[in-house]
Parts: sequence; C-alpha cells; structure tokens
Amino acid sequence: MDDSRQSISVDDDKFHSKTEELPKNPKLDCSRMQSGLSDGSIEVNQPLSSSNLEGKSSHLSPLSARNSIDNHLVHHSSMMPLSGVHVFSIVAYNILAECNAGREFGNSPWVEPEQLAVEYRHRNLMHELKFLDADIVCLQEVGESYFKTLASAMKCIGYEGQYLRRKGVNIPEGEATFYKINCFEKLSSKEVIFSDVAEKEINSLDLDSEIKDELRTSVASHAVMLLVKLSHRASGKIVNVGNIHVAWDEFKRPDLQCVQIALAMRELADVSETMKQPSIMCGDFNCSPGTAPYQLMETNRLSEEHLTALKKVVLDNTRMSPLATFWPRGFSYPKVSMKSAYATVLGNEPMTCWGLPWICALDYIWHSPENLTVKNVLETVSAKETEKGIPNAIFPSDHLSLKAEFIFN
Repeated sequence: MDDSRQSISVDDDKFHSKTEELPKNPKLDCSRMQSGLSDGSIEVNQPLSSSNLEGKSSHLSPLSARNSIDNHLVHHSSMMPLSGVHVFSIVAYNILAECNAGREFGNSPWVEPEQLAVEYRHRNLMHELKFLDADIVCLQEVGESYFKTLASAMKCIGYEGQYLRRKGVNIPEGEATFYKINCFEKLSSKEVIFSDVAEKEINSLDLDSEIKDELRTSVASHAVMLLVKLSHRASGKIVNVGNIHVAWDEFKRPDLQCVQIALAMRELADVSETMKQPSIMCGDFNCSPGTAPYQLMETNRLSEEHLTALKKVVLDNTRMSPLATFWPRGFSYPKVSMKSAYATVLGNEPMTCWGLPWICALDYIWHSPENLTVKNVLETVSAKETEKGIPNAIFPSDHLSLKAEFIFN
C-alpha cells in the first residue's frame, strides 16, 4: 500500500538512457543469491515449508500449495488454442519494501523482528517466485538497494529485469518487471512519472494561474508506472505490460487515484496502438471493487455519484480537491476495454492485502480481452492462513501474489 525516480536495467537496454547493469560475475553463487544468506541455511531446491522457517511442523507452506482455477469458458471452447505456443503467464506482487516493513509492522504481535529482515524475507520470496514460475513478474515496493540482490537471484533462474524507483528523495523503493529470457525479448520500455505527466497537461490548460497551482499541488505524488513492450518468442506476438503502484494516501484521495489510472491507461493505449496489441496492466491499485478508481478501470467511465463524491474530496481539512471540478479530462482515457483476470474466472476479486487493520482487495491483473483470453488464475490462500496478520514467518509481504495465465487470441 505504502506511498525516487531512477531506472535501472539488468539487461543491455538500448532504449533506456538511465540504466545500470549488474556487475558481471561468471562465478556467481546462485544458491547463495537465492537464499539471501551467506551460510545458505535453506537450500533453494527445498520446497518451502513451515518447518524450514519455524521448525514447528513439516506441512507444505500454503504459498506453495495453491492450485490453478480454470476459466471454464475457455476449457469448453474448441476455438481456443491451448498449446504452449500461444500461452504465457504473469505475476503481480507487492513484496513490501524493507523501508516500510519495520515502520509498519515492527510492533505487530504476529511477526518477530528477525522475520522482517530483508535477508529472511528474500529467502521466502525466492521460494515463492520459483513456485510461481511465471513468464513475466511484476513487483511493487522493491527496495532500491535490494533490487540488485533480487535481480541477481532472478538471473540465476532465467530472468532479466528492469527497475524504476518511485519519485522522491525519501522513497527508496519502486517497481521491478522481470521476464524469462527464453520466453520473451524486450523491445522497449517507458518510465511514467504520474506527477510529471499530470503537471505537463495542467500547464497547458486555459485556467487562472492560482487554479493551476492548486491542481499541481493536488497531483503531487511518488507514484510511477513501468511500461515494457515484450515480444513472445514462440508466437511472435507483442504484449505491452504496465507495472503500476497507485498512490495510497490512506485511501483518502480517490480523485488522485482516478487521475493516475486515467494517465496510466492513456500511456498504455498509446504504446499499444489503442490496444490493438495485447496489453496488461497489473500491480497494486490501492482501491477496492465498488470504488471510483476501480470503476474507472473496469468501465472506462465514472458514475455521476462517484463524480459528485470526487468533487468533495478534502485535501487539508479546509480545501476541496480541485481535480474533478477544474480538470475533468484528467479522469478520462481512450475508449478501450480492460477486464480483470480474477473477476473473469472467479466472479469476484480476492482479498490481497492482510496487513492488519487493512483487509481488502487492492491488487489486480487487467488485460485487453480483444486479443488476450485468461486461461486460468492461481488461487490465493485461505483466510485462516492470513487472518492473524501478515507478513510473518512464512509470508514475506502484507500482500498476496496473484498469477494469471493468458492465451493470445
């Protein structure tokens, strides 16, 4: 949830001007990189279990015992190609940055301080990512200093990736997008700094300078999105992937969240030729079904009820947000359709955030249904596993990972 800007690439990215490569090390110890500990106390090829982490039992971790749930419409259709040539998978996961872990959960009764340490959580995270085994992995809240450790470990299991730090001197975390090099080739990428994009458009408005100043103040945010255009090696298809972390602000700024979603969708529509190319937008949207930001993502529009409510958003106990009143275009984007993978298969969105007191659905995988069909989604864990609060000895984050498998239409 938590609310910088720097891009780092693990691979040779001629499309990026601000990149940094990992040190070349032909003798890289992948076991240690994935365990995160110099003593390699947990072998990376061991299945993740509670006994590995707590020494109390031997049952398989609930994170590694999840099953895929099929889209019954696909599996009853003879028209859909189900071969691996046309299929790929993607994960969205807010992994809880180390700069936020101690501050938010240091006094939580359900987790020990050592279980919040980046080394401990890295070990659990790598086991989970190996289990997920996705072709594309979109992570949010990746610590800037942690990225190199993570990228080295991901390189050992066949991934390359790119990092974009969130905007702000005191925000040392951001988004990281990884892809399997035997499955995808990266064609290009784009950094989207929402406050910069919004300010540029606000500057062009025919409004009084005082109103423009209020608008610029209202869109100030750390939030960013990393857009990556990938070529699927087996099919030759192109897929555009937006990795996003929408502003949190304790859920008090749905107006700002709507603007960021609209700007993100404009950028995605632009690079995908208005969704003529397969496209995915995934990550931590910091909004739940039924809210204005979710509705905007789901339907491409806002109801009159939501628009009225957005005009009443209070900024500092005295001022109303000017966004919905003076910049209505900030809430619009091209007429394109996006569907939620989980809502398509399950009929609802799973609860993905269990960092008490917050228990809600915040994370989503959205796709363009005209050229992508969701084949299946990975179930999340049962509420009994998380109801006491996460992160903990087994769960490395306060969020749960999502995974969907798609078919190129």
